[in-house]
Amino acid sequence: CATIGNDKSSIRKGMLAMLKTSKGPNARDVEQRITSLEAYARASVLVGYCPLGSEVDVSLVIDKAIEDGKKVLLPDLEPGVFRTAGEDWRERLIKLENGTRTVDTYEITSIVDSGIFRDVAVVVLVPGLAFTEDGTRLGRGSGYYDQVLKKASGGDITTIGICRRSQILGHLPTQPHDRKVDMVIAF
Repeated sequence: CATIGNDKSSIRKGMLAMLKTSKGPNARDVEQRITSLEAYARASVLVGYCPLGSEVDVSLVIDKAIEDGKKVLLPDLEPGVFRTAGEDWRERLIKLENGTRTVDTYEITSIVDSGIFRDVAVVVLVPGLAFTEDGTRLGRGSGYYDQVLKKASGGDITTIGICRRSQILGHLPTQPHDRKVDMVIAF
């Protein structure tokens, strides 16, 4: 980690450079590992993400969750607002203003207003540039997932950081608004 730096900005730059040159895990391995979790089995809602180039591909997890009858939500621009993915989610992908992708759908849900997480089991897959084993996360710097994790309350919520083994660091600098994930799965 000494070659990456010790402040968030330096770590982000170093991790992005490293991720450009490394191959991500097999999507089938990702799907099998996540869907074998007890938290996944009891969840009726899966909050996924459309991976950016360097993020672990969770597309087969999304497919499996839809096949299993779970409600699948993908992030929108505003933290805490999600779009519902259906079987045709791959054909409905759109690019948002900030460069991320989601699905073009009429069903948009706010976790703040709807209380959707209140009496259900939910798994939230959280991408990141780096994690520590205890769940500290370094994102891309916008605070999007920190805000989502703060707003996601009630019910039975399991937040899972998804990354490559090379993204696990011994220490990450934190700020008061940073939120940890419940577990980290590294591939």
